[in-house]
Amino acid sequence: MFKGRASMMIIINVAIGAMAALMTGCASTAVGGQSASNSADKTLKITIPGEPTTTDPTKEIETNAEAITSQTNEGIYRKNAKHDIVAGVVEKVVTPTENGTKYTFTIKKNAKWQDGTSVKSEDFVNSIQRQANPTTKSQQTDDIQYIKNFTAVNSGKMDPSKLGIQAVNDRTFTVKLTRKVSFMNYEFTGFYPLQTAAIKKYGSKYGTSASTTVSNGAYVLKGWTGTNDKWRYAKNTHYWDAKNVKISNVKVTVVKEDSTASNMFNSGEIDLTSISGQYVKQNKNNKNLKVTKTARNNYLYFNNKKKSTSNENVRHAISLVINRKQLANNVLGDGSTASDNIVPSGLAKNPTTGEDFNKEMGNLAPTDIAKAKKYWAKAQKELGKTTITLDLLTDDTDTEKKLGQYVQGTVQKNLKGLKINVVSVPHATHVTRDFSTDFDIATVGWGPDYTDADDFLAQMVSSGSINFSKWKDDKYEALMAKVEETDKYTAQQRYDFQKQADKRLMEVAAVAPTYQAATAHLVNSKLGGLSWDAFSGSGSQLQYAYWK
Repeated sequence: MFKGRASMMIIINVAIGAMAALMTGCASTAVGGQSASNSADKTLKITIPGEPTTTDPTKEIETNAEAITSQTNEGIYRKNAKHDIVAGVVEKVVTPTENGTKYTFTIKKNAKWQDGTSVKSEDFVNSIQRQANPTTKSQQTDDIQYIKNFTAVNSGKMDPSKLGIQAVNDRTFTVKLTRKVSFMNYEFTGFYPLQTAAIKKYGSKYGTSASTTVSNGAYVLKGWTGTNDKWRYAKNTHYWDAKNVKISNVKVTVVKEDSTASNMFNSGEIDLTSISGQYVKQNKNNKNLKVTKTARNNYLYFNNKKKSTSNENVRHAISLVINRKQLANNVLGDGSTASDNIVPSGLAKNPTTGEDFNKEMGNLAPTDIAKAKKYWAKAQKELGKTTITLDLLTDDTDTEKKLGQYVQGTVQKNLKGLKINVVSVPHATHVTRDFSTDFDIATVGWGPDYTDADDFLAQMVSSGSINFSKWKDDKYEALMAKVEETDKYTAQQRYDFQKQADKRLMEVAAVAPTYQAATAHLVNSKLGGLSWDAFSGSGSQLQYAYWK
């Protein structure tokens, strides 16, 4: 549902959560056999699993929004077709100075906005200052938190002009960090410029529709009103690399149900869609099916502002009755795997031995029904109640509904007196309720920005951008503070602090992991250039697509 910068819980689940966060049938001969012109005029038809909340990259945090912004914007750096980090709007990937804390970028001479005007340094400076400014109320500040003076600016104690991003001239600007950050190149892929003239014209309404959005990326957004479920991307003729964008027109349709998406693909109505569960099983031997394991992790949040869900024994009881292997293999069945930690497997490695972080930590979210019942009995005694009813908030997508139904079933079967009501809502509504902590239990997904456990662990500090649960623990806060002190501790010491923090988080069941996502796509056999990796979620950069 929620994204890390590189992904998409939607990831969108993009078709990025299609990254939800995120962001979430067998092909007929009509699809595999339909003729495809080599002309860029042939429209590419795709789906996205939910409605986006904004197209303003300084505000978006969920994957349906990223599904749009990743096609219409380009940052300092970008990912190429092989998923390597390369120069985006700037001329080259640079080496930082001043002990790894200062970056000096020069914008390409031919970097343009969709109206043909040049991308300037002030567009980056104004964008990042706007993102950090507390009056903007941006929920997407993780990637800019390392900039000098960010904390003071974001808390309203310092003017945004003092933020460590400054224009040297029209094409050169600098970014000054508070400390050396080893994964900063990943973050720079999400440092997007905003056209200064457009921000002055539209203000807070920027990104609420296609008409209030200005692109510097491969595509221009057309036809999105802010509430409709169909729009399109048109090739940005002023994009600096437009000659290598092979498909000029993309039609986008919001399709929430996998059954509908599968049927549309089989009938030739669409060329690219994401599917899950039984539809992945049905297409197991289909040459048009592409399945990719991702580093996107999903878990349950418990509202710590409420007495029942702030109870540690309640959290332990619910987590212990979840059989993650059964959930991944039998309920979802889309290539996703069991998750036994907030940190996904295959993400972080021991800097000395190269061992996987999760392998070292072991199973931190086991299934143990007998123990779960004991925790539940303790909770009943502490709360003074024998029966409790809790709402579980999910998206109204197939995968989220299945997840909710599974949790509901196993909890009510094994923990007598604990009732779960599954409340499935549109993704945008889910996000709104997340940020207002309007839930008892909520499904959450996070796609990583970089290959470090901090990308997940930092979300659970009290100031974490997606710590919707409002959980806070002094021991955890102290450990994570040490993790952030890269100028004081070695890489190995920092890694060891992460392990201690992770152990603390999971031993009090602050979250209940559910599954590590895989993305499954049905792709027209005549369509080439698209691929996914662990950081892609279910999104893909359409600028690399082409008709065979």
